[in-house]
Amino acid sequence: MIYLLLAYILGQLAYHHVLSAIFIGIILLVSMMIKQRRLLFICVACAVCLLGYIIESYMLSQPNELVMNTSEKDTEMPVHMSVHIETVPIKKETYFSAVVRAHNEKYHLIFGSFRQDTQHYDAHFWATHVCPIDATIKPPNESAQFPTLFAKQLDTSQCTSKDDLTLTERIILARNIAIEHLIRGKMPGYPYIIALVTGTTDYISFEEKQALQALGISHLFAVSGTHVAILTGLLYTIGKRLPVPLYIIQLLLLAVLPLFLIFSGNSPSAQRAVVMACLVIIFARWFQFAALHILLISYILLSIVTPTIHHHIGFQFSYAICFLLITLRQTYAHQHFFRALFTTSFIATVATIPISYQHFNELQWLGLLSNLFFIPLYGLCIIPLSFLATFIALVSPSLLAIFTIPFYLLFNIHDLLIKLLRPLTYWKLIIPSLGEQGYFMLIVFVTLFAYLLAKQQRRLLMLFVAILILIITFYHPQYTNRMTVIDVGQGDAILFETQTGKILLIDTGGKREHSKQSKNHYSITNRKLYPFLKERGIRKIDYLVITHPHADHMGEIAHLAKRVNILNIIINPNHFDEPYRRLVKKVAFLEDAHLLDYHQLPQLQLGDFSFQFLNSDIQESEDPNEHSIVTLATIHQTHILLMGDATTENEQKLMASYTLPQVDILKVGHHGSKTSSSEAFLETIKPKLALISVAKHNMYHLPSPLIIERFRTKEIPIYSTATNHHIIINFNLGQSKQYTVSSQSNH
Repeated sequence: MIYLLLAYILGQLAYHHVLSAIFIGIILLVSMMIKQRRLLFICVACAVCLLGYIIESYMLSQPNELVMNTSEKDTEMPVHMSVHIETVPIKKETYFSAVVRAHNEKYHLIFGSFRQDTQHYDAHFWATHVCPIDATIKPPNESAQFPTLFAKQLDTSQCTSKDDLTLTERIILARNIAIEHLIRGKMPGYPYIIALVTGTTDYISFEEKQALQALGISHLFAVSGTHVAILTGLLYTIGKRLPVPLYIIQLLLLAVLPLFLIFSGNSPSAQRAVVMACLVIIFARWFQFAALHILLISYILLSIVTPTIHHHIGFQFSYAICFLLITLRQTYAHQHFFRALFTTSFIATVATIPISYQHFNELQWLGLLSNLFFIPLYGLCIIPLSFLATFIALVSPSLLAIFTIPFYLLFNIHDLLIKLLRPLTYWKLIIPSLGEQGYFMLIVFVTLFAYLLAKQQRRLLMLFVAILILIITFYHPQYTNRMTVIDVGQGDAILFETQTGKILLIDTGGKREHSKQSKNHYSITNRKLYPFLKERGIRKIDYLVITHPHADHMGEIAHLAKRVNILNIIINPNHFDEPYRRLVKKVAFLEDAHLLDYHQLPQLQLGDFSFQFLNSDIQESEDPNEHSIVTLATIHQTHILLMGDATTENEQKLMASYTLPQVDILKVGHHGSKTSSSEAFLETIKPKLALISVAKHNMYHLPSPLIIERFRTKEIPIYSTATNHHIIINFNLGQSKQYTVSSQSNH
């Protein structure tokens, strides 16, 4: 049966990763032949594999009723709906966040404000009311479990009461009441307690989440097998002391575990753990199934019920880790506690390498060390106490005080461990993107790792792992002459890569003070810029050009400096606001980078690229845009003009001061504003291609329709990050076409 289950999942995998599926399929075929399976059985396995492929393709072709017209990740569509708010809205800076349900679908709601004061509204109000909203809907990406709704305001005066609560709604109400009591009781570490029991991480600060992820321990806060095992163990321990038969306890567990799944937020990893636990209880009584059978059956059941669930990162991590731990359990089954803990952490880290590569382009190695401390701390102390404290919060909140001292001591130890291990988070193992071939090679590595570990070839295994780490550390994909306008929303970030491996970045992107992004902990570097640099295998920036001191052009410089090494920073120092000047000097000092005046560096040669920094300053102007550094990049006979936020005044000075060449590629000034790209300027430079860096549905309504029409009238093709996302230009030296243009969506 194990072969048939694996064959079905192999069919699903083939829909997404053909090379890897073929490789694993060959291994399964060889295994069946070694075990002398009959030809008929092998044919049936092949048919089951084909069935898995067909069902996967069919399931994923079925549109969602509300998001079927928003197939692109960044496409948004206006909707009006009535929502039931499942979680108490949480204030984050100047916006609110909540999970809501409408038409039996879950959504993540983000809204700017309430229309009236809501301080007296508690968990009971939200559980018993339905509220109308006008919002835009955005489909989920790989890391999101459900779509997002964006609304300006929530008018609670329009909310209407619900007649009766369903069982699910009553459980959600109980969860929210427990959360309220934990918060009001000011329990030490309450954000972590809430996350451990309910799966709600919204109360953990953005900085703390980043630290947990960097340390490789964020999995502890995703309700999964550890939590379910502890809960089951607690219930079994209590049940054994009661005068009831074992089967009654098992039946109670079968009833309680699904309720706990609802209580804990119904995350994919929790679904896997609860379904497996229920299957174990059922099969232990009537069937003799191995753990691997249970794992594979639960995977197939969940993927059929919710076809898109295996696209969720948490689901992928959960099953990949469980699969390898079960397959290799004989390697650590008889080891002492800490050695077994290290071995299982090692196996779990290796199991997630292909997934980490696909989603993060990074190997999260630090979990090997941090889990040795945090798993015992959480598994033996914090998680069991969190379950008990949550139960007390529901039945008798006044007794919560008895947990204050234990949690105070435990979370002090927790904070100390994070402080000691945090310096190690700065050493990153980046895996540059090699596309499907890279995923395939890592699948091969994981397979060889499992084989060597199963055969107890530890020395060969360590050598094998060391070679992989060396390859990851020093390998870089083939360097190429390339320019990329990176999609950083409403801002600029233009990357130049050379065949010699030199990197120049013009601007970093950033958040304007009154933008939506500035109202929360959203970091363009963490969400867009750094993931893109990791994908390219870029660990350092040779030259960073800051065109002018506006947040949407240099607002991410401090975040970027924490992620990659910056060797040189080029600015226009004569017209830099003092706060931004201090920021740049601080970054240059911390990075030991050279701070350069663009006036003293009129030209820069990097490989085949020549960069000329043009002086178009309007001396008497107080507008920082009119002091933008304008860059003319040349590669052989191709000219690229990058305007920053320069205005028509700057354009006039350029035409008066320089003999401008005919431009092949124009990075349009000021995001396509009508204050740039004048008729006279376009007639002078005669661009063949226009690039605009701008956010979709931005508050400035850019690019200007006037500018778009001006380019179209002149038959100049336009590429925009709002529609094309990352705009990539490869320069084909020695070929008939000097360059080719392509686009790449955000991950």
